[in-house]
Amino acid sequence: MPKGIPLTEEEQQRRRREIIKVATRLFFENGFNETSMREIASAAGMGKSTLYDYFESKDDILVAYFEDEIQVITQAAQALARENLPADKKLRRIMEEHLDYLLANKNFYMKLSLESQRLNLEGQKRLAVARHAFQDMIRDLIEEGIREGCFRPIDSMLAMRVILGAVTPVVFTTRPSGTPHEMLSRALDMIFNGICL
Repeated sequence: MPKGIPLTEEEQQRRRREIIKVATRLFFENGFNETSMREIASAAGMGKSTLYDYFESKDDILVAYFEDEIQVITQAAQALARENLPADKKLRRIMEEHLDYLLANKNFYMKLSLESQRLNLEGQKRLAVARHAFQDMIRDLIEEGIREGCFRPIDSMLAMRVILGAVTPVVFTTRPSGTPHEMLSRALDMIFNGICL
């Protein structure tokens, strides 16, 4: 917990988000390895020791960024999953929202995703937990579709991986065959026609 004048939990969380924002901007501009904790502290307007009260390392900051982003994506998907629609329609809407997120953050997300591959083992494990929560929600929705009868009985884990795998090439292709939304729609049509009754 930060020392000095006691901060409320809300103030600590706000300060934590400010640090993450400053640090990820520096990671994007200068590179993860090239950015020091001292530079992050200076850009955040605090001493280095105060920064360490919030985060133990650069890895910890980058992991926290991805955890927060994945949580936002997961919560938005969970809200759509609760809507009173057939599972295949909900799944399609979630993938469209996921596409919109990636398109809005394309360059930033790609650069930091590459940087995240340099994380230590503990950071990699934390990211895996966050990603798995989102993936499990997609898998649960596929299983819901199987129970509803709109999908045939299939390996829901594999289907989840295939569906999520359809989004990345739509966003990062160098040879588009339509708008990103058109390509995603056609990709989902191909996948769904392969698993629908």
